[in-house]
Amino acid sequence: MKKFLAALLGMTLLFVAGCGANPEAEAVKTTAEAFLKSQQAGDLDESAKYMTESAVRDMGTMEELRDSLSAYEAMGISGETMDTFMDSMLKAYGMVWEKYEIGDVKVDGDTATVMVKVTGIPMDTLENEMTEEYGSELAQQWVVDHSEEIQKYMEDHTEEESFAWLMDQILPDAGKQVEAKMADAERKTSDYRLTL
Repeated sequence: MKKFLAALLGMTLLFVAGCGANPEAEAVKTTAEAFLKSQQAGDLDESAKYMTESAVRDMGTMEELRDSLSAYEAMGISGETMDTFMDSMLKAYGMVWEKYEIGDVKVDGDTATVMVKVTGIPMDTLENEMTEEYGSELAQQWVVDHSEEIQKYMEDHTEEESFAWLMDQILPDAGKQVEAKMADAERKTSDYRLTL
């Protein structure tokens, strides 16, 4: 997830609007808008259509992000749990891009630069919240709040089964808590320069 977030700090877009060597300002704005909408939606695959290969490698695709979580499924955690958790994380990420205003466009040959004013959760706020420490706090609190339920489940199940069951309970809840925390977070306005 950290690579996914860090990749967007210095992102460079590919111009794919098909305007040839002299892109028009409106076509550039249209491309920038399509990219920003995909960011709002947390749609990595759509965003990748507008990014350079190196930025896509750093950010990853939905399939790669999902594959990175497959080790957890090998431990018995359900695919549905991982999908729910990933969906919450992407919704939280989309809050970085809640509102945007496309500003000046400069075209120089077959390169264009677009200035964008974005209002949302600051990227560093999201990165600071999505830490192992915060995840650990959420898990510990869930265990405290459900200790009797956990003890009862563990009486009739193996350690591996109990771990998988516990994660199936905790992860969706943790994802929703991150979403709620980000929904309540202070919004700030930042300027971005997108190169197409």
